[in-house]
Amino acid sequence: MTRIVDLVTAFTGHTLRGRMENNPDGDCAIIQAKDLTTSGSVRFRNTPYKIALDEIPSAQLLKKGDILVLSKGTNNKALLYEAQFTHAAATSAFTVLRITTTQIKPAFLAWYINSPQAQEYFGSQRAGTTTLNLSKKAIEELPVPVPPLLKQELMIKLVKQHDLYSSLLEEYQSNLRLLVNNVLNSRLNDKTV
Repeated sequence: MTRIVDLVTAFTGHTLRGRMENNPDGDCAIIQAKDLTTSGSVRFRNTPYKIALDEIPSAQLLKKGDILVLSKGTNNKALLYEAQFTHAAATSAFTVLRITTTQIKPAFLAWYINSPQAQEYFGSQRAGTTTLNLSKKAIEELPVPVPPLLKQELMIKLVKQHDLYSSLLEEYQSNLRLLVNNVLNSRLNDKTV
């Protein structure tokens, strides 16, 4: 096992001054916790707000392969950033991990951070009274297995297939619920038995 700190550079997302307003003319997406869904696989639920690029220090701009770890609250999931936006930054609710070695694939590390083993470790590391917080140091100390790259790639393929299947299943269940509700509602208004 290797500690995350030996595999990445970690930094806290951008601290916003005051209330953030969406700037439709902005050229930098600012990713907030509310933009993500963390049930099942972590993905974007909302289109992030935009702000002016010059409001973000260049060192805090996200790069493809960065991993965003939600460090506030009890759900410390990770999102692999795949350069969905030309310019983007994460808010301070996230700790951003940037891979510094060729020994580990970003997708593998994001998957491992979301695994029950890592989440259990994070659960034991949270601190705070009103809002729980997972410190950057606690994230950096997470022990991570580093299998050979080929094995990581095979595991990533399996995870992607699982995510695709889960997504299709969710869509099927949603469509089935909608169909059943429509049939039942039409039967309510029908005068026949």
